[in-house]
Formats: sequence, structure tokens, C-alpha cells
Amino acid sequence: MILGLLLASTTVQPVTLVYAGDRLGKVEPCGCPKNPMGHIARQVAYLNEKRAKNPNIITFDLGNYFFESLVIEKVLREQHARRAAILSRSLHKLKFDFMVPGPTDFAAGFAGYKRLIKDTKIPVLAADLKTPSGEPAFASHKIFTRNEKRILVIGIAGFVPADTRLTREAPLDTIRRVRAEVGPVDITIVASHLDRTAGLGIGENEPNLAAVLIADKHLHLIPKQAGGAVVVGSSKEGKHVAELQLNHRGPGAYAGGMTMRRLEFKLRKASGVEAEAIQTELNQLKAGNTFSYRIDALGEERSEEKEVANWVKAYVHFVGKLELERGEAPPGYNGEGDFAGVDACATCHPTIVDTWRATRHAIAYQSLYARGQHLDRECIGCHTAGWRHSGGFSDPRAVGILKNVQCESCHGPGKEHAKTGDKRLIDRGQANAEFCQSCHQKELETGFKEETYIPLIRHW
Repeated sequence: MILGLLLASTTVQPVTLVYAGDRLGKVEPCGCPKNPMGHIARQVAYLNEKRAKNPNIITFDLGNYFFESLVIEKVLREQHARRAAILSRSLHKLKFDFMVPGPTDFAAGFAGYKRLIKDTKIPVLAADLKTPSGEPAFASHKIFTRNEKRILVIGIAGFVPADTRLTREAPLDTIRRVRAEVGPVDITIVASHLDRTAGLGIGENEPNLAAVLIADKHLHLIPKQAGGAVVVGSSKEGKHVAELQLNHRGPGAYAGGMTMRRLEFKLRKASGVEAEAIQTELNQLKAGNTFSYRIDALGEERSEEKEVANWVKAYVHFVGKLELERGEAPPGYNGEGDFAGVDACATCHPTIVDTWRATRHAIAYQSLYARGQHLDRECIGCHTAGWRHSGGFSDPRAVGILKNVQCESCHGPGKEHAKTGDKRLIDRGQANAEFCQSCHQKELETGFKEETYIPLIRHW
């Protein structure tokens, strides 16, 4: 019997889902951390390689693809629109089998979203969104045949797009309606922009689902199981691509993830009768429906699709040109405002400034300049001092003596302190993880740790 169970567990070809979500309008990663992850050209190359190895994969995106937020500052709208255009063109290369919309995709309005997807020929699935007349706003589902399995994918937005007259049907009602319309299939998957709580609720309350895929601006990279379904998300900002494999053998729940790993760990520690019981349980699970989940990082070691990479390079030049053409450049900051600049600090604190000069903070602006992004308003604040401070500078062309992450980046404006030496006129004690992570954000630099980074700048 055990042999039969083991044989059953090895004869099924998996259904492979490869997907991402919450790109948030990013076309390339911040270049600050070591091995910055994420680039739209890497995702294109990655999917091309995947399809070459397995043409049967199902690829898609779970929304918030085009924009980071619904409200975009006026001065940034032109560059955000250019990024969205690059991402729209990239869809022709990504060749997704479908997309699910996310709330921020509608930053340019409902008509703007329609324009961005118009020529891509990629179906958008959102079965729960209706027009005021009750008609579907988007397609509701798609059916695939893979490895002799009939697979139903139901798209659930989970929100009403801003500034529209659309209405939203309850997710469970929507799923049940679509399943009734479609009829029997082998595998049913819900692809959504729901949060984890809602995703788990669907898994618990709707029987015979294989997976509920979620995306809500949080990292949900550890699969949860609800009812018989796998509930899991994807990465953010294009840093990773998720892969979920479903080994379908018939009706029943899907086992895998921590359940399997715990049993395998217990088996390694067990012996005798206990080991036999655990092995029997594992064999029974493996003879049923199983799943495996992984994420692949899109770091610098990944290849890039050349044409898309060139579009991104052109975007960087576009941003620089856009700033250079904003009328006459203001004078560079020269100390007339609230900031003294690092040279003024050095007159009283030469040893500390020498320590600073040996840190990466002292070349932060140069690193930005080397990438051609020194005029990018979304980057410059973490590579200078005084950005957008009332007594600093607010035009990237006017950085002047405030290049690099200087003393006043952490301690605040110090001109009056420099004049008088009064310690009450300078901010002290800002070197902590919470403050540092205003720039060393987890989304940008996943390796930041207070215990390893703070000693690199310690001067007290």
C-alpha cells in the first residue's frame, strides 16, 4: 500500500503558476543597496527563460502594476506617466496570460487604465466589478488546459476603483456565481488583490479551491492554508517572481509548506514506531494534492531583456532632461539658509568629520550621480542634506554644498549651532533604526540591520 502511495505521488505533472504583484510603478530598483533587486527588463528575461523551459506555465500579475499611489504630486506626474508608459509597453514582452487590477492602477482614472492596457491583448480579470447598469466592467474568469487538467481562474479585485461609478459584488458571491456558470473543472484558483484576512476567509468558506492568491502591499511569502486552499501572495516592487506549483490528483485539500516541513523535521528526529507513523502520514499527504511555493529574486546576476533595459535607460535621461528644462536653474545652496554644511562642522569636529569621510554616506551623492539619477526628485532626498527643508533646497539642481549624507542629514539644520556652539541648537541622538529606515527602507534595502549598520557610522 505504501509503495502504491509513493508511486501515485510521483506520476502527476504540476500546474505551474508564475506571478508577481504590487510593482507600484517601479521600472528599476533603487541603486543604494548591495545587489539591488528588481527591474522590469529582468522580469521579462526571467519569464522568457521560464517559458523556454516550460511552455505550459501560467503567468500573470496581481495588480498595482502601473502606479505607486492614487495621488501623485504635480511635479512628479510627468515622470510617473512615463514610467507607466514603459510598463504598458513591457506588457507586450511579459506576455501575461491575464492581469488583475489593483487600486493604484487607476491613478490616471478608469479611462487612463483602459488606455494603458488597450493594446496589450492581455485580459484583465475582475469578476466582482460591475458598471452602474450591472454589466461586467472586466472579464470575470479564464479557463486554461494544462497537463490534461481544466483550470478555472477567477479574478477578484476586492475594491471599487476611485472616482468611478462601478459597484462591487461580494467576493464569495462572485466566486460562487462564476463557478456555477462555468461548471465542473479540475482546479479552481482565485487571483485577487484582496488582503490576507479576506483571502483566508474565502479559503475557509468556499470548498474545493486550490489557491487564493493575494496582494495588498504587504509581503505574504509564507503560504497559509485555509480550508483546502493555499493562500499566498507575492513580492513587491518587482523584486521577486513567485512560483506556485499545484500537484492535482483529485478532490481534496492541498498539502505542503510548513505542514510538510514540520513532518519531515519530526521524521528526522524520530525512530521506531513513531517514525513509521510519521512516514505513513507523509506518504498519505503526498499521495493526495500537494503544492510547492518559491520566490526567485531578480538581482543583478539576472539577465535583462535589452530593448526593455534601453527603455529604462532612456527614462533616466528623460528625468534629467525634464529637470534641466524647468526654467533657469536656481543658485546652488551656499549656506545662506538653515544648514551650515559639513565643512563648517569640521571646524569644531575634525575627528568626527574624518570618520564620516570614510563612510559610504560621504559618497552618497556621487553614487547617485554615477547612475545618472542625481536630478531625480524621488532619489535625491536620501543622498543629500536639507532636501525640501524650508531652510535647505527644493530643486535638485540647487544642491550646492549639501551633497551627500552629511552631519545635518541626521542631526538636523545646524547653522545656529555652528555659529554659537550651543548644544541646545542641534539635534542629538538620532542614530537609531527607526530614523535610519526613513532612507534605509525595508522595501529598498532588505538587508538593513541596526546592529551591523550603526557601528559603520559610530562617532560617539
